[in-house]
Amino acid sequence: MNNNDRPTAGEGTFGGIDRRAFLLALGTFAIGTDAFIIAGVLPEISTSLSTSVGATGLVVSVFSLAYAFGSPVVSSLSARWRRSTVLIGGLGVFALANLLSAASPTLVILLASRILAALSAGLVAPASYALASAFGASHNRGKNLAVIAAGFTSAMVLGVPIGVFLSQYGGWRASLLFVAVLGAIAAISMSWAGVPESQSQKAAPTLRDQLRVAAKAQTIFALAPFLIWSIANFGLYTFIAAILRRSLPATVVPLLLLLFGLGAVAGNFIGGVASDRFGTRKPTITCLTLLIFALAGIEFTSSSLIAASVNMIAWAILMAALFTLQQQRAILVDPAQSNLLLALNNSALYLGAAIGSAAFGAIISAMSFAVVSPISAGVAALSLGALFFMPLRDQETPPPHIGSRG
Repeated sequence: MNNNDRPTAGEGTFGGIDRRAFLLALGTFAIGTDAFIIAGVLPEISTSLSTSVGATGLVVSVFSLAYAFGSPVVSSLSARWRRSTVLIGGLGVFALANLLSAASPTLVILLASRILAALSAGLVAPASYALASAFGASHNRGKNLAVIAAGFTSAMVLGVPIGVFLSQYGGWRASLLFVAVLGAIAAISMSWAGVPESQSQKAAPTLRDQLRVAAKAQTIFALAPFLIWSIANFGLYTFIAAILRRSLPATVVPLLLLLFGLGAVAGNFIGGVASDRFGTRKPTITCLTLLIFALAGIEFTSSSLIAASVNMIAWAILMAALFTLQQQRAILVDPAQSNLLLALNNSALYLGAAIGSAAFGAIISAMSFAVVSPISAGVAALSLGALFFMPLRDQETPPPHIGSRG
């Protein structure tokens, strides 16, 4: 446990991972389910609210943009709050927002509730990553962060399928009620275990100080490559089902997406172990180089179930490993401002997803699905170039094994 943290009921380790990290992962699991589930019930929402599918698609865009631009703001405003207020209170608001979404009688009210859900998620997620990074010894930081990231990505494997299944019986509103219950369970669990509060009396940084951190070159160097590969990654992922269905039966697509989700969970831990052992720069360069080939390979492997399965798993592992590595890259810019930097990092992810889905949708309309995979690989190559031209300090070596715990 960090010397600045008061002990809590949930304190303890498992294989070098603080047990409280698993409770924090419940929150990111709820947030991940909320982020991905709308796409699975979009037609039902459109029919229920008597709106076009195009207009209903704003539900996804509004959530992503509100998260991208709102997360740094709410993280800055909450800098002086107690950790328990941020995490437990934030999860409570998140659960309430999803209840409001489930009860929304019109598209306008649904959009407003999605903004509230995004802002609360944008408050909780970076605070969870920041707290997990302070657990235990520095050489176990990657493992703790991997657990939090796995909570998010495992939503694709478990949370979304359950939510979509519930929608078959209770409609799309049942899916959002499910998310609200997940958020409430996460809040109650954190309240039971206790959130460690910092004993430091150091004053929270001012808004001017935080803006200075956001604007400095090291922050830009850390986030720019991540933003670019998020565009490449999520631009392709948005349309992967349609790409796979061109040559494969529609019935196998859920299986391939399940394999993708399982690969993503494994990738989180691979990235965590790699960063603990080798630092962040070399594993990031390696994973991003391999990701370029995986993205390019989608077009050439999508006509064979076995080849597509292997490619999807490889893509997911590399994507998730990069996400975990990126958490550490952001923190290393200025560990004292980890909350803000992780909020900005998550903003880059959601902004990249919004840009990628919109841009690749326009490309498909103008050309065809066949160009999406190679264009995605090309954009990822730009990210690799940016990584080489935007080096960060202290990224080459793993953290020293000092003051380790079992």
